[in-house]
Amino acid sequence: MGLRQLDFDQWIELDNHYPKFHADKTRRLEERAEKCVHTHPDAYPAAIELLEELTDYLPARYPSMFKRTAVGIDNMWSNESFNIIERPLKENPMAICARLVQDDLALMIERPDGQYYLLGGAVLLAGFWRLTDKLGMPLSEIHTSGDVPHYKEKLETGMMKFFTRLRPETMYCRNNYFLQVDDNLPWSVSIGEEDAPVVSWSTAEKDKAIAHHWFRSERQSLRRLPKTGAVVFTIRTYFHPITEICQEDYVPGRLASGIRSWDGTVAKYKGREKYEKVLLEYLDREHQRQLDRGLDLSKEGEVHQYPF
Repeated sequence: MGLRQLDFDQWIELDNHYPKFHADKTRRLEERAEKCVHTHPDAYPAAIELLEELTDYLPARYPSMFKRTAVGIDNMWSNESFNIIERPLKENPMAICARLVQDDLALMIERPDGQYYLLGGAVLLAGFWRLTDKLGMPLSEIHTSGDVPHYKEKLETGMMKFFTRLRPETMYCRNNYFLQVDDNLPWSVSIGEEDAPVVSWSTAEKDKAIAHHWFRSERQSLRRLPKTGAVVFTIRTYFHPITEICQEDYVPGRLASGIRSWDGTVAKYKGREKYEKVLLEYLDREHQRQLDRGLDLSKEGEVHQYPF
């Protein structure tokens, strides 16, 4: 699963892309809240707890952006104030959480059968998947319904055990990465219209120019909320043009090697056939340019420790 333990002060990461994420989320909440945000009654206490956790965490971690108030939290950058103690709340608690951070958020609730079900979420910038397709599903079905490569044989048993053993005092994270051939952060239009019955890489244009290739990485954190026992996922997306990230030493060669290492199942899942010719040619060329100017491959481990 690629999990590693995370310090609590690293739970939420904000950066200089916050204005774009905030604007995209605000627009999505206005246009598609009914499809992107949901809190099942069984998940409502956990959603309130998550909101309370963020209300305490953000002013302590980012005091120049957030201020704790008697009734909730102020976002000093956006001039938004949130009352989290009034009832009813003015908005779904998951939507309020989403307005505060750059992450998408999901709540997994354990039911009497011992399985964890996706019963709450604010999934506004996922790119390739839709909350409505996964709501109410248990953990395993979420992954198998999305054809996650090798889930049954390599991941399912370990993931189920991990959820059972997760304690509130520990937090974990993992990273993944995808390639996208359009620049739309909230939804990758290359795989089809967001409201289409079925979406897939089959609709993507093949061999688009390198300027249309984007690197998309998710940093997913997992923690158990102490009061309700729900497991909360934060899904923080990093989204950059390939041509931008390849300015960094070692990245072109490392990324090309990773893409070539995918087996057939992973390659199909990540749509490699649609972009590999143009992308790998570019990555190989940029890698060679770095070597020609003296890049020492033997020192990569000393310089960079990538999580993915």
